[in-house]
Amino acid sequence: MTNGDPDPLLTVAEVAARLDIKPVTWRSYVSRGTAPPPDTPDLGRPEARRAPRWLTSTIDAWAPSRRSPGRPRAATVEAQQP
Repeated sequence: MTNGDPDPLLTVAEVAARLDIKPVTWRSYVSRGTAPPPDTPDLGRPEARRAPRWLTSTIDAWAPSRRSPGRPRAATVEAQQP
């Protein structure tokens, strides 16, 4: 993170740490389109070498909408009902 910046850009690893998840989980959210788009997508590089970044405010605004860990999916809940 940038020193003194009130809304620093976060890397994949920093976003994951902020959300208390693994980086691979964040990448999965991004690839499925359930995460917010990066604020700096780094489109000038080949896809395999991109380093997207998200503003801290973007992540903080999105985090409450994330499904809680361990919460059963809707199909699982329906299957358990008699």
